[in-house]
Amino acid sequence: MASISGKVQERFNSADKTYDLVAIIQRKAGNFLIKKLSKIQNFTPKTVLDLGTGTGYMTESLMKVYPQSHYTLNDIAERMLDICRLKFIKNPNCTFIQGDMAELDIDMHDLIVSNFALQWVEDLQKTIQTLYLNSSQIFAFSTLLDGTFREWQNIINIYTDTVLQNYPKETALAEYCNTIKGHCCFQYWTMNRTIKFDTVLSFIRYLKALGASASHRQIPFRILRTLIREQKRPLIISYKIFFGIFKKNIT
Repeated sequence: MASISGKVQERFNSADKTYDLVAIIQRKAGNFLIKKLSKIQNFTPKTVLDLGTGTGYMTESLMKVYPQSHYTLNDIAERMLDICRLKFIKNPNCTFIQGDMAELDIDMHDLIVSNFALQWVEDLQKTIQTLYLNSSQIFAFSTLLDGTFREWQNIINIYTDTVLQNYPKETALAEYCNTIKGHCCFQYWTMNRTIKFDTVLSFIRYLKALGASASHRQIPFRILRTLIREQKRPLIISYKIFFGIFKKNIT
């Protein structure tokens, strides 16, 4: 049986050509995080690590704010990194690392950023602490919160007891981040967004195009087939997003 990280890798490898076509919420979240970073005074990172970079859209935007920085791009999916290599082929200040961010031997970086990727790690708290410790100045991230895809869970509950991915609650995640040891300042924000789909089938196709999944457990095909046949009404899907920025050693 494939590991969770193996399944994530497989899905995102298969979405290398479709991700940018549907990643609207992901880009909005990335732009929000970059806007917050750009307002931090006296901060110009020499080194930036973009974890779970996908097609490199975060690095592409960060380069407009920090054009002189050296960028290291990471993703679990080799095909996503291939897109990044092509995108930044003329930029000598980019290096690439393929692998699971939670298992990498990460060097110290002035800025570590991860947008819409931490929800895929198996131990969120441990990963946040590790990345904070490996950022010499700033660690900035976004991840999904409890309530994301709740409409999909409500539909699934009609047919099976499969529980979708367990996202953290806002209060619990904020409290944990504030307990991490070290001299730092932590700020967080939340964002609620929705997307309307004509049918359940269009939502499933959207997830596939993203390379995403609402559950680590696969829903049996016979149940999905019945669900798709019976659930033909439009549905609105919710995203609940948490943004956090750790700052240290910045005057």
